[in-house]
Amino acid sequence: MPDRPGKSKVIVSFNGGLATDFGPSFPGGADKGSLALPFLLQADNVYYELDGAPRKIGGASRVNSTAVSGGAFHGLTDVWFQGTGGSETQKRFAYVGTRLLKEDVDGTWDELTTGLEDAREPAFEIFGDKVFWASTSTVDVPRTWDGSAGTTSAVGGSPPNFAFMCKHKGRMWAAGVASNPSRLYYSVFGNAEDWTGAGSGSIDVDPNDGDRLTGLKSHKNELIVFKGPNRLSVHRITGSDPSDFARLPFVSGVGGVNHNTIFGVGDDIVFASPRGLHSLAVTADYGDFLEAFLARPILSRYQDDLNHSVLNTGWGVNYQARGLAVWLFAKSGGTQKNVYLVYDYRFKPGRWSTWGWDVPWLVGNCLAVMQTSARRHRLFVGTTDGFAYECDTATRTVSAASAYTAAWKSPFLNFGSSAHLKTLEGAWFSFQPKGNYPFTFGYTRDGNAETTTTINQGGSASTLA
Repeated sequence: MPDRPGKSKVIVSFNGGLATDFGPSFPGGADKGSLALPFLLQADNVYYELDGAPRKIGGASRVNSTAVSGGAFHGLTDVWFQGTGGSETQKRFAYVGTRLLKEDVDGTWDELTTGLEDAREPAFEIFGDKVFWASTSTVDVPRTWDGSAGTTSAVGGSPPNFAFMCKHKGRMWAAGVASNPSRLYYSVFGNAEDWTGAGSGSIDVDPNDGDRLTGLKSHKNELIVFKGPNRLSVHRITGSDPSDFARLPFVSGVGGVNHNTIFGVGDDIVFASPRGLHSLAVTADYGDFLEAFLARPILSRYQDDLNHSVLNTGWGVNYQARGLAVWLFAKSGGTQKNVYLVYDYRFKPGRWSTWGWDVPWLVGNCLAVMQTSARRHRLFVGTTDGFAYECDTATRTVSAASAYTAAWKSPFLNFGSSAHLKTLEGAWFSFQPKGNYPFTFGYTRDGNAETTTTINQGGSASTLA
């Protein structure tokens, strides 16, 4: 419709990411009647479309219809085993309570090993035709499974009692040994179950510095080694053979909180440190750690609003199908991991959102990206109540029962001038309805109480009245 004389119509697009550290106001004006918001004060339970518009995240459905007895999911992974005749078989592998379990993509978790320590932080790795498991337990030894045996077995070859491991250049590398917290171990070439034979050995990484090894990642022909939680540092292991292995310091002042929050994103490594969420490539390029903080727009939320005493129990994954780096942590005041920090790296700069921060979503305990039976890569969440969930489903519910809310909020707008009187006469919304779900619009002027109105979308593909 034509604008009234003396009136202006401004189209505002919500195409900025979450930024809690920019201040509450955006002073920019509309350019030719269009105002693109560079950041949002709230972006909870949303994705971003490629045009920048926020979209409600998908739902979550249970993998197992009946809760697994005996405790929480502490870790999940999937493994593909090569069969005969060119066929492959998928298995899901989990650490639940005091047991190691497997699932044949049939919704039933079968017991492989019991009698483990509960609530330890696990690590998984694939080497050859076996899956390997280790944990932060000082009692439980690393274990392995070949995909067909009725139980797991202790890793052979007299390994140290490591807490995490990483495959790199044909060897298994491991660390997290309580008696040698700065020592990095490596196996014989081509054999993850020989730790004493010719070609095996160890490297001490800056011992007696007040820190311990916290994580490993193979990256660009080097092994990246993280230390923490006090002085913090990152190191590189170069070379292809014990004769030329060398340790090189990389950066100091940042380091990983744990092995499970370090993962690859394209040609980069992203990781959680006590100081924030980082990109290794940016850290290397700039040497300015403020610039290396991926989480700079939400840094206060990370540093002030998370429970840092349990950061070392967090999880992170690359949900590549959506272009998302996802971390799961516990919010300040609790130990249950109930908030997700989500970085959309498809945008330059990347865009942040949160899941479950201001409005509830799925309370998790561990993360994994696994394939579904339809060969789709999806985000999976293991919980404390004995369920594993497939996420990003079309139905916007959690376990077909609980609906949830998505919410986003603009900064305060003065449309280019705080000195001029402005009158808001109306608002129009453009979005794609997905069913008869309520849409609530709220606004506040000059710091007054918020005014809200709720619209029922009226059914699939209907237009708003």
